Amino acid sequence: MSQLQQEQNKFENEVSLLINSGAMADKGWKPEKAKHKTQHCLKIWKRLQGDIQYTISRVSYRKLKAKRKGKKLEVLKAAKEGVVKDFTVIESSKNHHAIVDRYGEVLGYRYPIKRQLLETLIDSTSNLPRKRRKAGVRGSYPTRHYTVWRDYALVPRESSELKRDLPDSREWCKENVKLFQFLSDGLRMISPKTYARYGSVKPYLEKEVNLKPLCGVWFGAAINEEVTGSTSTHLDWGDHGFNCVVPWGEYEGGGLVLWPLKMVVKLQPGDAFFFMGSLIAHNVHEVIGVRHSIDLFCHKTMLTWKDKCKEEEKENWKGETN
Repeated sequence: MSQLQQEQNKFENEVSLLINSGAMADKGWKPEKAKHKTQHCLKIWKRLQGDIQYTISRVSYRKLKAKRKGKKLEVLKAAKEGVVKDFTVIESSKNHHAIVDRYGEVLGYRYPIKRQLLETLIDSTSNLPRKRRKAGVRGSYPTRHYTVWRDYALVPRESSELKRDLPDSREWCKENVKLFQFLSDGLRMISPKTYARYGSVKPYLEKEVNLKPLCGVWFGAAINEEVTGSTSTHLDWGDHGFNCVVPWGEYEGGGLVLWPLKMVVKLQPGDAFFFMGSLIAHNVHEVIGVRHSIDLFCHKTMLTWKDKCKEEEKENWKGETN
């Protein structure tokens, strides 16, 4: 088989994955046009990737999942091995960069965002109510969560911080709609199954509790401000799939250390980095200056709630047909 034929087969397989996973379902295309339109979207993404660079992780996705089992402190202690200065450094650049395991599973992915989107994020965040610096398990810096989640509740609800900061918090979400959609479209291509899994919750949110995701396909964002020095190493235990981090500020250093991969990803304003925060122990390392960021996330409990709703739906349907 020629290289051209291999590339064509790979392209067609990617198109099939996008369609069959349900990642394109929210486009609302007619079935007879879905394949052609998906091919068009994928071609655009391939052009954006350009001269994409790859770094191969010695640790596989399956191994990361296996290592996560156990008590939190023990898992973190085992993950935080090695010396950062000896880790592989992935420099910031205008190129797309993917971290993959030997099986081709994407563990991390960085690409640039449009300058206008970053400027809107910076301006809108500066208009939020001031928040005091608070010491927590991840470091001492102001942080807030604007999200829909289900922590300690039977059904999803909006976070108390979102409600407390109204109407500014709602305006912040509204002003950054284009950024969230841009990043969501990236996730659609990076991990179609993850995108489809997140997106499958939206109809149940609207129907059952009259809510919707706040940050594109993600349910919310953590807004981290005024980070100096290093943050504490942690895992995002409650999250699922890919987090997406977008930093800004006037700083040097501030690389994101991915401990089990023994890598440091340098992120500058204008970078977006997708990674599995629930599987990869990480921290921001030695910020010189002041660094801010958002972290888009999806809590696992949102997905289990949706699965439960779907199961109840099936049971009700069975009861009505019997």
